[in-house]
Amino acid sequence: MGLSFAAVQRLFLGSFLAAVLTWFLQDSFMDATWTFLGLSALTGIVWGLSEKDIAFDALGLNSQGILVAFSFLVSIAIFAEICIGVFSWPTTGSYVTSLFFVGSFWWTGALIQPKNN
Repeated sequence: MGLSFAAVQRLFLGSFLAAVLTWFLQDSFMDATWTFLGLSALTGIVWGLSEKDIAFDALGLNSQGILVAFSFLVSIAIFAEICIGVFSWPTTGSYVTSLFFVGSFWWTGALIQPKNN
């Protein structure tokens, strides 16, 4: 049994109040924004871990899903490094191009798989 939705709402309300307090005490809206983002992300992680089975199934975080994600990242890095070494492209542009180029192949492959249709 995970956290109740009321408890999660209270955690998000606490994140908001901490951000407002940070804004008031430090007079910095950006610090308040970072505080709110960090605490909200932490709340989301705690909520996801409290509902581990549902969250991991929805995200595909099983042994096969982690291997696929790792393979995707490795193929992006390899293609980007080839573009940097062979074509002398800038690093940022190579990784962005690689993300879209390799990502389109992975997405197409996922769409034509019978188990995903």
